[in-house]
Amino acid sequence: MNRMDYACFYRRSVSATRIVNEIPFFDIFVSAFNSSDRVRVVFDQIRANKKIWLIHPEYGYLPLEEPSGGEVVRPLNLDEVGQVNSLISAMGDLTNKTLCIDVTGFMRHVLAFLIVKLAYLGLREFQAVYSEPQYYMKHEDTHFTTTTSGTVRPVRGMAGSNSSTSRDYLLLGVGFDNRLVNEVASTHDNAVVFPIFAFPSLSPDMYQQSVIRAAESGEVALSNDWRTNRRFAPANDPFATAAVIQEIVRDIDRKEVGANIYLSPLATKVQVLGFTIFWILEGRARSRVSLILPECVTYARETSSGINRLWVYTVEMF
Repeated sequence: MNRMDYACFYRRSVSATRIVNEIPFFDIFVSAFNSSDRVRVVFDQIRANKKIWLIHPEYGYLPLEEPSGGEVVRPLNLDEVGQVNSLISAMGDLTNKTLCIDVTGFMRHVLAFLIVKLAYLGLREFQAVYSEPQYYMKHEDTHFTTTTSGTVRPVRGMAGSNSSTSRDYLLLGVGFDNRLVNEVASTHDNAVVFPIFAFPSLSPDMYQQSVIRAAESGEVALSNDWRTNRRFAPANDPFATAAVIQEIVRDIDRKEVGANIYLSPLATKVQVLGFTIFWILEGRARSRVSLILPECVTYARETSSGINRLWVYTVEMF
């Protein structure tokens, strides 16, 4: 497997009061609308020729609740293919265009498929931004995904041709959604599990809160794998997350050639970005790496308060 040096990728933090001054002008800016101030403020302050709001059906907004200012894309289908195709159609021709995506409010499966589709279309680089909350309003009782279909499946286009004779390995990005962790782990109950906790977290208390929630993830949280295979990746750095996955996969390769590897990012949207970057740059070249997620039906509109800071990432998909 080609070994990528994720330390070379560019990332920086921007003060919430310096967005207009420090973030460049873009041709196209895309954000997924929700009720959080950290999503709305960034949309208002980012400068671009074209601004697009994606209204995920999972949030359940009515037409009268749609935002003003910017073009609105309202897909009707929960499936990521329909949502992404509607969004890309609204973007138009991306040739020689600068693109910025605010990943903060995106549904996980849509974000992952969007990045893969952009890579498939030949986009070599875009900017991603993520706004850190000051805190989650319900602390360790915060629930993001409120309803699922009960099905865990690969994101469209990100399924490996897994072998029935090879062992399964599950790399779990662990966040506040303990029920999702349980759904994924139960679907792959014979897999060797590598839980990846978001540490350093967005704030010191958030790590403690996520650990409390993770302990309620069912049988997987009581397994030996949960303790002996535990790894850590920063909650706000997709490239460091990709590097951690890379090291785990190298460890797996030393034990077994051609293992079935399942990636399931259930923590911050930044870690979803990191898992997806790894899949694009390294995972898809292997025949047996899949990115899997539970099917989300409804999602909380607002879970956080304030903006701590903004992160800007240059994502290169070469």
